[in-house]
Amino acid sequence: MADRLQLLRDALAAHPGEPVPFDALVAEVWPGEPPMHPRGALRTLVSRLRATEQVITEPTGYRLVPRPPAPCQLPSDLPDFVGRKEEIARLELIDAPVRAITGLPGVGKTVLAIREAHRLRHQFPDGQLYVNLRGYSTGPSMTVEQTLARFVKALGGGPNDDYRELLRHRRVLVVLDNATAEVIAPLLPATPGCAALITSRHDLPQFAQVRLGVLAEQEAHELLKGMRVDGDTSELIRLCGRLPLALRIAGANLAGRHLPDYVEELREHRLEALEIEDDDTAVQATFDLSYRKLSQRARRTFDFLGAVPGPDIPQDLAGDAIDELVAANLVQQNNDRYQLHDLLRLYAHARATDEDRREVFEWYLRRADGAEAELKVGFTRLLPAAPDSVPFTDRGEAMAWFEAERLNLVALAEEHPDAALVTAMRPYLLLTGQYADLRTIARAALDSGETGQRAAAMRVCLAYLDWRFGEHRTAIEQSHQAIAEYRAAGSQAQQATALNILAGIYHDIGELGLARDHLASAIAIYGPNDMRSQLIGGLGNLGLVELELGRLSSAEDALRRSVRLAAEIDDWQHLANGLNNLGVVLAAQRRHEDAEEAFRGALELSNKHGLRPIEMSARVEYAELLIAAGRREEAREHAERALELAGDDDLFIEVDACLVLAEVNRSVAEYDEVLRRAADAEFRIIEVRALAGKAALVQDEALYDKAIERAESAGLRYRADLIKELRSGTS
Repeated sequence: MADRLQLLRDALAAHPGEPVPFDALVAEVWPGEPPMHPRGALRTLVSRLRATEQVITEPTGYRLVPRPPAPCQLPSDLPDFVGRKEEIARLELIDAPVRAITGLPGVGKTVLAIREAHRLRHQFPDGQLYVNLRGYSTGPSMTVEQTLARFVKALGGGPNDDYRELLRHRRVLVVLDNATAEVIAPLLPATPGCAALITSRHDLPQFAQVRLGVLAEQEAHELLKGMRVDGDTSELIRLCGRLPLALRIAGANLAGRHLPDYVEELREHRLEALEIEDDDTAVQATFDLSYRKLSQRARRTFDFLGAVPGPDIPQDLAGDAIDELVAANLVQQNNDRYQLHDLLRLYAHARATDEDRREVFEWYLRRADGAEAELKVGFTRLLPAAPDSVPFTDRGEAMAWFEAERLNLVALAEEHPDAALVTAMRPYLLLTGQYADLRTIARAALDSGETGQRAAAMRVCLAYLDWRFGEHRTAIEQSHQAIAEYRAAGSQAQQATALNILAGIYHDIGELGLARDHLASAIAIYGPNDMRSQLIGGLGNLGLVELELGRLSSAEDALRRSVRLAAEIDDWQHLANGLNNLGVVLAAQRRHEDAEEAFRGALELSNKHGLRPIEMSARVEYAELLIAAGRREEAREHAERALELAGDDDLFIEVDACLVLAEVNRSVAEYDEVLRRAADAEFRIIEVRALAGKAALVQDEALYDKAIERAESAGLRYRADLIKELRSGTS
């Protein structure tokens, strides 16, 4: 049928504008044997031809109306086009008369549309119309009237001809580039056989739409390689946010320039460096054009969002004009949160006012205070909460809020160092083991000039973190300063917290007398002031000190009291910690079944409530018990998991887990590495245990003597007795 249709067209085209007799056409189309009803067959064929050609019925035959030359207004395709395979595949699957490519400014919509239009050319033999409507331009935009006049002229019409009438019986592709919503409808062909391809910064959900994102990492590398940019371009790509416009500007600016120098310029003045000198091409100028198209209310919202320093924005903070910003592709929605491209975030940040920043800070502080109050996990509030804090319904909601907002909170506390915000975040960051975040923001607040109780609060945070990372002398100094500052302010509960941390530090470095004295001072404050959660923590620490002093019965009594009190008030953090410490004491008493039950209880609570630090400790202690029970592979699994959880944040757990693995592997080299690290960090108890373990492995009496001497000099009576028992059992 297709061949006969072409024969018919050729026969009519041989006499353009003139009627061709019916019989002559039949002879041309069926040169051999004509069909049984030739006129009917010819009518059927002509009706098919009219889908693409204008054919007029005359009394004597059919006449083909000649088509004017097909216009092709498409710009040239870019020779260095890269990537977009997924988007091109999605466009190929679209079977709709109108297709739209939308996305944020500078993302490469026009480039992709031109590539797609060239791909489609063969499907539209009667021409391809193109117009840059300049919907986002410093100069005047193209009006509908101007565009229609250009299209009519290109189609061979005159001033009085109708655009859509000229498209009748033609197959034409219309490309509307940089269109705003109000000009699209009058320019669409609305004629069978024609199609339209639109690019816009605004969302166009009424059409078959492909939303364009930034380039993939590999595509960005390919683009720069095509522009002959040599060297490691990874940071350049990151600073450009993989935005095609930014990458092309960067590539143009690098002609004859040293890549590291330009990258350094980008680090310091990113938007300013992403422009081409003596040219209008610039990322910031492109953003300006979209910004000017917004309503006044949407501009105000956009400026305000620039005051949020983190990676995304919660719905509650976004404002009621957020939908306009999403539709303009200046903001992307991800469920109930909103994001700005890196470069757009910098642009918005520059527009935000001091009032915006103050409002964002207070919004987060009020909610952080409310969430911290709801956790109720036994942490002493280091500073008073704001009187207008926002309440949360329960612990789960508070933890979920902290998790969702953690990156924003940390970024906010870095940008606006403030002890009150750090204090509100402290319990959550400690419970979940986010030590690096807490160190960063506490140090920033202390360095910002905080004094008095506010400085003391930051010192307590830093003392705890230095302790966990083996910086004991710095931790002791910070603790003493915090104790003095809180004592001067009459803040007893906070003073006791610092005393408790100081006691823990002295415990780990083997100065048990000092540890017991500081714990006694803390407990003396907790008791009369009815600070039950704090008392529970103090009793738990006291139990460990009593263990090392060889007072196992007293240690068990303190820990059982701690566990009982924690269970009574549903303090799951101290309950988990108390069960872990109780397991250590029960294991020391050779009550392995009771100890295993305690460790399992601690791990169950840790997993349920996301208590990463307690989980790490419980896994290491449980692994020691499993070794004693001959279950070495189970011990290995727990130690390796603890090591994984510790990461780079908790040196004590890291070294302790490595000691367990040295025991499991019976490795002298691993024992030696643990000994080196424990000595460097002054982890006295771990050092003594490692000496004893190595001595037992290699049967070295001198090592046994050294381990016993170290234990006794530190007052670690339990450890000294245990090593003596171990030596006598192997001799």
